[in-house]
Amino acid sequence: MDMSITKYYDIDWKHIDHSINIDKAKQQFEELFYTSVKRRLRSDVAVGSSLSGGLDSSLVVCVIDELRKGTGQKQNTFSAVFPGYKKDERRFMDIVLTKTDACPHFVTPDDQGLIQDLEKLSWHQEEPYVSASIYAQYCVMRLAKENNTTVLLDGQGADEIMAGYHHYYLPFFKGIKKDTGYARQLMRYNELHQANPINGITKKSMGDIVRSLSPSLIRPAKKLRNLYIQSTSPILNKDFFHQYKHEVFDTPGNSFDSLNESLYNSTLKYGLQQLLRYADRNSMAHSREVRLPFLYHEMVEFLFRLPETYKINEGWTKWIMRETFSILPPEIRWRVDKIGYEPPQKTWMENEAVKQQIRESKEKLVKANYLHSRQSDKNVVAVDAAEMTDSSWQQFMAGSLLNS
Repeated sequence: MDMSITKYYDIDWKHIDHSINIDKAKQQFEELFYTSVKRRLRSDVAVGSSLSGGLDSSLVVCVIDELRKGTGQKQNTFSAVFPGYKKDERRFMDIVLTKTDACPHFVTPDDQGLIQDLEKLSWHQEEPYVSASIYAQYCVMRLAKENNTTVLLDGQGADEIMAGYHHYYLPFFKGIKKDTGYARQLMRYNELHQANPINGITKKSMGDIVRSLSPSLIRPAKKLRNLYIQSTSPILNKDFFHQYKHEVFDTPGNSFDSLNESLYNSTLKYGLQQLLRYADRNSMAHSREVRLPFLYHEMVEFLFRLPETYKINEGWTKWIMRETFSILPPEIRWRVDKIGYEPPQKTWMENEAVKQQIRESKEKLVKANYLHSRQSDKNVVAVDAAEMTDSSWQQFMAGSLLNS
């Protein structure tokens, strides 16, 4: 019997509706989002929300609060906080909580908890995970279970469909380089992010934008660089590397010709699927259900049809979202920085007990012929969750999985 796999759903990212004006787009977006949230509130068990303090989860909480006004139903919110950490978003959570009638619950994940929960978390995830953010999310789901909230609405997906990450500036500027408004857009981007303490403009970021306007030489160059690093300072076992090198180095980078193409790649190919898988494993580990208002398919398709300058404009990411929802507190609605649900991973990795576990993970990977023998002698390098300058964390996670 012949069998084949057929893709049953796709998004037409190439068809842009330039006829829709911004007022009509805002109205339709608002209607679609409220419809999405209403439908995801239907439940015969308790429904709450994840609240990170960012734009997306804050909007979900604010809309639920508005929909439930006068019903006597309070929503429970669940958040991970990290007192004293420069990227802790507690103050933004408090702004949302002051505006709404939500009942907040907080958890503070730490390095000791990571060590204690590592084997169980690895068992549930079944693959190495990219950063300690996954552990923070695991703790939030456990917190929801402890407070008898079965369903959580979450803000995932908004960044991928409305260009919330700062790396989307590259394909955006590349896509509009021939437009008359290009110079003004670049100037506003420069003005807006000069003083951004988290994602500020650097010589590198401006250089990346300039290079993105040149012919597509970036991906081949990156591939050659990675191959060179492996040959001169090997990380992976030689046989293992040669078996999988094409899969590792041939995945798309940022060489997209337009913002929409990049968003499509993040939404349906590389990026969002991984994040949703992490979230699903974390929620199911505690028998919780996560619902995602931003991934209502009619709304996603609508947003993909909008012009690219409705997503990034005047230097702002997720521009149409900021313009549409005045329900958001202004301190959050017009935040310039972007923090990706980030715990103090670097501090945790500096803990001697964590370092020892990383060393043990390296040794196991070398013995299993995944890692090059030279890696056993290399010092553990502590890095933030958003950093990719060293592979110590990845080796830690891969090695811990061998226990599970």
